[in-house]
Amino acid sequence: MACMIWSLTSRLIAKKEVTQIIRVKPGWKKGTKVTVEGMGNERPGCLPGDAVFTVSARTHKAFKRQGDDLVLKAEVPLVSALTGWSFSFRLLGGEKVSWSFRDEVIRPGYEKVVRGEGMPVVGGKKGARGDLRVKFDVVFPDNLTGEQRRGLVEILRGCP
Repeated sequence: MACMIWSLTSRLIAKKEVTQIIRVKPGWKKGTKVTVEGMGNERPGCLPGDAVFTVSARTHKAFKRQGDDLVLKAEVPLVSALTGWSFSFRLLGGEKVSWSFRDEVIRPGYEKVVRGEGMPVVGGKKGARGDLRVKFDVVFPDNLTGEQRRGLVEILRGCP
């Protein structure tokens, strides 16, 4: 759980500094507004206004948020996509996840979904979370020699 501490200084009537703690709940989305009533600027003869804060989000180096889901992109070399591949990564909470693909081909656009490992669902059942979607990007070689091309034609001739 993150929290934000802000300080407000009003110079119109008297200099007054107020510290307020706002607890940012897990799963809050970018653009969520938090209003602290009566803590805004004051003017003579008027009631104090409200202080309104808008939640912003920092980008993460590995995950991208889509609604309540988290998306992780994984690059797979072509030879590994065809012959078998293993990779591991850490979830946001720090737990390590390892996957091995031994008997399946990873094709372009392949996606694996891990239910309940995304962002907390605000207003949902206690403990409800979105999904983690791992999208695989097959990396093709930039060039092949004539011998490599002939070998691939021979090996892949019977494939659909």
